[in-house]
Amino acid sequence: MGLSAQQAAQAMQQIAATQNMTTSVQSAVAAITSQQQFIINSFKGQIYISNQLDVQDTPVYDTITYAAGATLNQQNSLFFSNVGAASGKTLAQTNMDQPTKLDAPEAFSVFGIRLGISEDMLRIDLQTLLNSWVYEFDLGQKWYQRANIRHFASGWGISGFTTKTSESVYTNGWPSITAMHGLAVKLVIANQMSFKGFLTGAASQVLNSSGAGMIMTDEMVGLYARGVQ
Repeated sequence: MGLSAQQAAQAMQQIAATQNMTTSVQSAVAAITSQQQFIINSFKGQIYISNQLDVQDTPVYDTITYAAGATLNQQNSLFFSNVGAASGKTLAQTNMDQPTKLDAPEAFSVFGIRLGISEDMLRIDLQTLLNSWVYEFDLGQKWYQRANIRHFASGWGISGFTTKTSESVYTNGWPSITAMHGLAVKLVIANQMSFKGFLTGAASQVLNSSGAGMIMTDEMVGLYARGVQ
């Protein structure tokens, strides 16, 4: 029994709809596979993603606060060390729970490092800081980043004109993700690997007692892999 013209047209529409759906599913699978491969590559193949880890584009950060008149040195500039409940720090200051390590099972693929400085820091203190100090980032016992503080542009903070002093403009690197310091070669913090960031290059610096002290935030930008809850 032959099909009528209308039935034939409906059959063709159903076939076309099925083909379109198949194409859409294939495209979605390809996109997911590509994303999974990007994640796996970001962790150098050491971390298996499926059903084991939840991976998100969110930072790991820590903050150190210095009062006016305080002395800055290498020992008290250790980031990612004074964290957890005992530190008294708020979530605005750090999102780490244990010193120099991520909770298990967690890992982090570092795409960039931002070093942010409080915008109300006294100008002379800031100039001395920039001229005197180097920031270093270590994995285990080996350093992987070491350069003058200026190198680690944060891409955040105040940018605009001010009347607070005779200076006409303040910037802390343009407040844009494109202005932050990015890594051409990603660093992978594997599960339970120790890491630290700190200032070095000078013996010490005494902040002006008439200033506002200094708040410095060290932020790692990248992919944060955590256990599936």
